Amino acid sequence: MNKNDICRKVYEGHGGLSYVEAQRVVDFIIETIKRRLSRREKVLLSGFGCFEVIQRKTKRGVNPQTGGPVVIPCRNSVKFKPSKYLKTV
Repeated sequence: MNKNDICRKVYEGHGGLSYVEAQRVVDFIIETIKRRLSRREKVLLSGFGCFEVIQRKTKRGVNPQTGGPVVIPCRNSVKFKPSKYLKTV
């Protein structure tokens, strides 16, 4: 399922919205989630799960072309923890 599929489901499920309005709603929700995550806030969607930003530590890796060691710098990553309901589906 991709973003267009979600927009189509919102459009079909809500009789009063046009497809363009459904796209705006989905875009607004996604942008709100991205803004909250960029501020390192948790985003909890009841019955679905929780998104949070974590910092991954610096680690050693291997360059696949040369076989030589490479240091992979620390970075931020988004972690998703599914709800108990989603785990049982």
